[in-house]
Amino acid sequence: MKVEEKVRTLKPQVEAALFMTNDVITTYKMSRMFNVSPSILQKIIDTIKEEYEDPNHGVHVFETSEGYQMKVKPEYVNAVRSLTPYKDLNKGLLRVLALVAYKQPISQSDVVKVIGNRAYDYVKKLQQKGLIRTEKLGRTKALIATKEFANYFGLESTNDFKTFFNEMIQNEKKD
Repeated sequence: MKVEEKVRTLKPQVEAALFMTNDVITTYKMSRMFNVSPSILQKIIDTIKEEYEDPNHGVHVFETSEGYQMKVKPEYVNAVRSLTPYKDLNKGLLRVLALVAYKQPISQSDVVKVIGNRAYDYVKKLQQKGLIRTEKLGRTKALIATKEFANYFGLESTNDFKTFFNEMIQNEKKD
């Protein structure tokens, strides 16, 4: 089968995989899943990414250092936020994000003191999602919110975190 034909044949399946996963999916995992070389898979992903850059689409393919994920474009998050208010983030992840938003840069060791050893897993997941980044800080790491964090929650900038989390807490108390 020619490369162009493989790309055309597998493109809907790769698109479906990107849509179905709540987490970032690696090119390695997808290439094994669809039994195709990583270079062909990358070509398929690039094709899908290009199509979804069109302003007539409400979603896009987001790339992190770990892999890819399909997400709502930042400009549409506010319009659809009530449909799935952060269901892919459990309370532990949200607690870590709140700490990072309020205290950034905050050391990972300080987060572990507040949340416990599960914080290490939470930090890893948040990094994979591109919501936080880490920087070496002595024998620990500094945790810092990213621009993707702001985009994820539909905020204009990283300076709006505290206001957003205060509103989120107030809304949760009402429910």
